[in-house]
Amino acid sequence: MPLIEKSPVLREMLESRSALDPSGTRHEVHSVIHTHCAEALYQTVLARRPRVAVEVGMAFGFSTLAILTALEEIGEQRRLISIDPWQQASWHYCGRAAVERAGLAARHRLIEKLDYEALPELLQEKLEVDFAYIDGNHTFDYVLVDFWFLDKLLRVGGLVGFNDCDWPAVHKAIKFVLTHRRYVEADVGLASRYVDYSAGRELLRRVKGVPRGLYYRNANDRYFVKQESWEPRWDFFAPF
Repeated sequence: MPLIEKSPVLREMLESRSALDPSGTRHEVHSVIHTHCAEALYQTVLARRPRVAVEVGMAFGFSTLAILTALEEIGEQRRLISIDPWQQASWHYCGRAAVERAGLAARHRLIEKLDYEALPELLQEKLEVDFAYIDGNHTFDYVLVDFWFLDKLLRVGGLVGFNDCDWPAVHKAIKFVLTHRRYVEADVGLASRYVDYSAGRELLRRVKGVPRGLYYRNANDRYFVKQESWEPRWDFFAPF
């Protein structure tokens, strides 16, 4: 059954283009993941069956509901940790309210701290993570820091997903993932949707012999499986 049928709260937000805060006040919905990406996220979590998931960025709770709905369907002691320092200031606690309205609060932990504060604390807790989703600050340094810490938390065989992969900074961070750690891209059923594409650039790409996935930016979410816990030498560098 599709996510939209599994989550009445998410369906209501999509149809009304609004979200309720804890007081019942409505706020216009914006800055959310695409519906097909939320569906892929839900189906991926169902398939991977993680015990512990972490997401960076919560906002109105679209990705949060997708993950938690899947965890609830799987059952057992499975939980999600969301890191969002702006849940009150920017999102009026609409994401947290959506989780509570959906009856999923028991599986959820919200950390209202900056990612570079919260992730090291989870590392200190010796938390082992099976699934991670990165959708926080979209500058290169923040995306890279999110991945760097999540890589330390993620078990071998675990999966990390990136949202807004067509953003240049996210695209560049993914290049780091593939050159400086041991990850392989996973097919979660999302067809590639390339941006910055033209006949002229396609001809240039072919002349250069560059794979399409490296030359163009894929606007859909991308997911990567951790193959091993590998650290490069202290002086290692690979162009990315």
